[in-house]
Amino acid sequence: MLSFLKKKSAVNGLTSLVINKGGVSFAHVRDGNTQPELVCCEYSASTNPLVEPKRFRDLIEANNLLGTKTSLVLPESSYQIHLVERPEVPDEELTEALRWRLKDLITFDVEQAVIDYIDLPEDAYRSRSRMVYAIAAEQAKVDLWVDWCSEIGLDITAVDVPELALLNLTEDLADSESGLAVFNIGEEGSSINLLSDSALYFTRNLSYSHTPAPENASAAVLELQRSLDYYESQVGKPPCVRLLVMPMQADESPLMNELRYSLALDIHSLDLNNLISSEIDLTESLQNQATVAIAAALRTEFAITEVVK
Repeated sequence: MLSFLKKKSAVNGLTSLVINKGGVSFAHVRDGNTQPELVCCEYSASTNPLVEPKRFRDLIEANNLLGTKTSLVLPESSYQIHLVERPEVPDEELTEALRWRLKDLITFDVEQAVIDYIDLPEDAYRSRSRMVYAIAAEQAKVDLWVDWCSEIGLDITAVDVPELALLNLTEDLADSESGLAVFNIGEEGSSINLLSDSALYFTRNLSYSHTPAPENASAAVLELQRSLDYYESQVGKPPCVRLLVMPMQADESPLMNELRYSLALDIHSLDLNNLISSEIDLTESLQNQATVAIAAALRTEFAITEVVK
């Protein structure tokens, strides 16, 4: 069993590694004098990292990261997230109770899945019933990537997913009840997180990606508007007032123009140079490739994992 996503113990310096369709990004954050400092951030293209362990071990060694505690962020194809009612069982029995609740929702064998969850605040869904986001990952795929990370010289101590890793960047920006919508654009798809009072209330996957046709921006707006309407009408929270787009987007891109034209929100694209301490030149290209890795490395507390084979 692989336990993941739960915040357990303090960390003094953390490496993250993110696997996606086009390659691998990694970052390392260490404790600075006044705030965490990003000291390493790279992206390496690869159609199949599993067959290139030596190349990636050389990269890890060249950045002096061999043996560092590492948070592995799963590729989007390795897990599923579902909103379900929280079973009325003790906390220690909740994971197994969720397994049975997910058996008809996920597309792989629930008996071969690792299950975890994130509780939603008590006032979500107008307090009608307690809800959780249940996260299911294929155990075999998790084991495959954990073993590969060990082969390239990393000490995997946490497993994460992009939607939750990004909270490390955005929770502090959502410090009031007025909602913050975070639109994250990935290589294979996108997600929207809706937060209030530094807590996650809603997350949803979207079909928009890094390389869409310009005319698809209007489709992204429609999906975002539906999510914002659902957040207000069903989750029961006040309307969002701000939309944060990440990774960094050119200010006059078709997407940003379409968002400003169509949505009555205060809309900005997140530039990590304004948010984190680093001597690294975080170019628009690097942020597009490695924002999730930077976010995952900013976790101050994370899970201790145990793999039993």
